[in-house]
Amino acid sequence: MPVNPTVLMVDDQPDNLDVLVNYLADSGLELVVATDGEQALQLAAQCRPDLVLLDVMMPGLDGFSVCERLKSQPHTQDVVVIFMSALTDTQSKVKGFAVGAIDYVSKPLQREEVLARIQAHLTIRQQQAELQQKNQQLEALNRDLQDQMEQRQRAEAALHLADQKLSALTRQEAERWGIDAFVGQSQMTKALLDEVRSLQQAPRTNVLVLGESGTGKELISRAIHFGSPRRDKPFVAVNCSAIPSELADAEFFGHTKGAYTGATHDRHGYFMQADGGTLFLDEIGDMPLPLQAKLLRVLEDGLVTPIGGRHSRKADVRVVAATNVNLAEKVRDKAFRQDLFFRLSGYQIAVPALRNRVSDIPPLVEHFLIRLGSQMGRERPTISPDAMSALSRYAYPGNVRELRNLVEYALIASRGKTIDVDHLHFLHSQPPQSEPAVATVVAAEPEDEPLPQLEFLAATASNPNQEAMLLAFVREHGRIDNTAAQTLLDVSHSRASYLLKKLYKDGHLLKQGERRWSYYVAQ
Repeated sequence: MPVNPTVLMVDDQPDNLDVLVNYLADSGLELVVATDGEQALQLAAQCRPDLVLLDVMMPGLDGFSVCERLKSQPHTQDVVVIFMSALTDTQSKVKGFAVGAIDYVSKPLQREEVLARIQAHLTIRQQQAELQQKNQQLEALNRDLQDQMEQRQRAEAALHLADQKLSALTRQEAERWGIDAFVGQSQMTKALLDEVRSLQQAPRTNVLVLGESGTGKELISRAIHFGSPRRDKPFVAVNCSAIPSELADAEFFGHTKGAYTGATHDRHGYFMQADGGTLFLDEIGDMPLPLQAKLLRVLEDGLVTPIGGRHSRKADVRVVAATNVNLAEKVRDKAFRQDLFFRLSGYQIAVPALRNRVSDIPPLVEHFLIRLGSQMGRERPTISPDAMSALSRYAYPGNVRELRNLVEYALIASRGKTIDVDHLHFLHSQPPQSEPAVATVVAAEPEDEPLPQLEFLAATASNPNQEAMLLAFVREHGRIDNTAAQTLLDVSHSRASYLLKKLYKDGHLLKQGERRWSYYVAQ
């Protein structure tokens, strides 16, 4: 409604119009007058009045006809029509209501009555207009709510579908990375799998996986996750040696929008990405010291604060860390925090080198032949006994990864024929051994004196029985390394190192090779 409603007054008697104008002059209404029906229709089309005071008895078009015409036009059909008439019979009034009028005022006109009826009907019209507007708004809101409900239903359906796909992917991942994915029947492999099964039932225990490069530390870590109650949550793998130091904080803990140049939106770090699941930290020994302190804090309280954030969030994460270096040695050199080492070592699991479980080599070769042969479109490939013997005698500095590469190369070189010794391409200068290899240690040997803070890793008391067992092993097999000594005596790396070095210093053993590739033979 406009601020000043427009009233069209129609009467063939100018005196009557003068009276009406005087009555309504100070009413705040915009007044328009017409002296016949045709003029009234023209003015109504032009000014679109809110209300029409319409005389019934007029020459030409009478009031009834004018009202019918007004109500028949779309632009004037909602206008309020009040008849002015001296007619008091019921039939005339009924006819007026029938053609669309809403009220009657009787002549002679009374100012208060005219004003009251005009204001009453204008108020009703305004309320109707407001009600109609609110109804339209409600209808629009209804449509929006309906759209939102439909969008929500679509989102829920998509989420349900995504959950189904995720469950299917999780099952596939569990099958891919489960215990059945391990190939090998050696006692070492069986003992390793027993440890994995135990760790699957301890989903809150952090695990430190030790072993040479290529032994399958990530496979072990994935098996621990996908066989545990955390299997339905993320497994986030992070290579600690590949993260630039200037980005490490943001990568691990996330950032908020505007925290620094280029931070255009909030971003979760690795911990929040792995919430409820497992965070696999590969090459943990290469993590910078400043980041180690922050990692320790999160492991202690479970709270993650993104860069630029004011509030911390709880992260339920199991950490499985892996390394091919001697962390005890790094702790002694102050290159790795001792408290973080303890925090990560809820349980330590050592993955044996391939050369120390020689009986696993033939089944691994068959596994790779079938798998890689299928990828190359080959029927079941075959390998000669001489080639299998050569593969079994090799020391494998690169472990299972190197064996896979050897088999892949041989499949290509053999061109579909039986793989023979000539098709094997040993990448390292070390030739195949005449006897099954029991060589190389898992990690670099520590110095002669173990860390006082890590006495639990290596007791220094002499044990003649253990020394005798080591010497008997050397007489039988010709050599021994730290890993073989650990397995034989069921002791820690540092304890095995201490005993071997003692026998060496006492003149019972000779040391061959250096650091990672060192081993001992009889004097």
